[in-house]
Amino acid sequence: MSSRSALRADSASIEEPGDLLAIASACQGIPVFYWERPSHGFGMVALGALREIRGAGPERFAHASAAASALLSSIETDGGNGACMVGGFGFSDRDPTRAEWRDFPAARLVLPQLVWTRQTDRCVLTRIWEVGGEGDRDALLERVRAAAGACPPGAEAAPLVVTRPAGDERQRWHARVEAACALIASGGARKVVVARRRELLAQLAPEPAHILATARAARPACFNFWVRCGGSTSFIGSTPELLVRRAGDRIEASALAGSAARGADGDEDRRLGAVLLACPKNGREHALVVSAVKTALEGIADQVVSPARPEILLLPEAQHLHTPVSGRLVDPRSVVEIAGVLHPTPAVCGVPRDAARELIEREEPERGWYAGTVGWMAANGDGEFAVALRSALLDDRSITVWAGAGIVEGSNPDAELAETETKMTALLGGRAGDAGECAA
Repeated sequence: MSSRSALRADSASIEEPGDLLAIASACQGIPVFYWERPSHGFGMVALGALREIRGAGPERFAHASAAASALLSSIETDGGNGACMVGGFGFSDRDPTRAEWRDFPAARLVLPQLVWTRQTDRCVLTRIWEVGGEGDRDALLERVRAAAGACPPGAEAAPLVVTRPAGDERQRWHARVEAACALIASGGARKVVVARRRELLAQLAPEPAHILATARAARPACFNFWVRCGGSTSFIGSTPELLVRRAGDRIEASALAGSAARGADGDEDRRLGAVLLACPKNGREHALVVSAVKTALEGIADQVVSPARPEILLLPEAQHLHTPVSGRLVDPRSVVEIAGVLHPTPAVCGVPRDAARELIEREEPERGWYAGTVGWMAANGDGEFAVALRSALLDDRSITVWAGAGIVEGSNPDAELAETETKMTALLGGRAGDAGECAA
């Protein structure tokens, strides 16, 4: 964090600002953080970047938490401090080397200039500025107000075509799954989550707001997000998986693992859901995640509880086993620090963590922020971070999507491949699936 002049912030309740996606897409070329979960009545849009915190290495969450807390506490206010840090962390603690992730280091949190926050029926606008820079603050706000509404988020996205041939993707997937199964059979791991990537090309540069508007309407219980660091590259997603939420001393996390197809109607959904709940393979996979999440939280919290049996989470593309986990912090920790305790969970990595991660980083193309975590942190340490699944990286006309599957004893490579195919349709609908297989 560079040494600059002091910062000030003000927060005020405002009239309904309109579609948060329209605000997010109003200004090109500036950093954007969009976050909305309609079923919970919460949304946020943050624009600009007054300060930036980057990091890498095993302590990146702890270092980012300390730096963010110090920065937020230094801001001068006339009352409540609505300032926050927004951003995310990659799956790996090493900075990505692939050019596609050039704007997304292992850890990146920014202090925005403008933040709109909607909680049910109350909206707040927070402005943050350099002391003496009130003109810059007002100029960005006026620019946003002038441009908001110019982009119709519901517009139809451009058709997609495949950028690369299928090649021997199925063989590479089988080899990757077999490597995970061999590690499990040898006793080196109990679960490994392997993933694939697919590259698509749009006939026109895709607008993130168009894709997210469709996802938001179909997936209101998911965390719909958009991160743009200021260049041309955007990371977007509609993930069902909460990593952690902190509200005072109360923390919430979730375990999401074990999948089945959706049915043609409600009766078939219930039948398939019952089969999923009774499936030993999916049950083992899910139990590993629940146990790991609870164990991690028990190291920092008490009263850690979860239901005895998972519930079914229905999404347009699939249904999953889901178990919420909650507890109360023993000592003060920010949501960023808690995220570092949990990440990566067995839902995206494996058990034990280090052995699974070693295989993943050896066998897969770099994940970048896919299966990492995205979210926000308030000045008091509250906030929420979600696991960056059902996501895509957009750069000019290129769209890259990922999907993974949890490998445990008894996993079938072809069944797991079909699961990843289904997951790849989540954000882009049938267009990703219709494109055919691409190299990973």
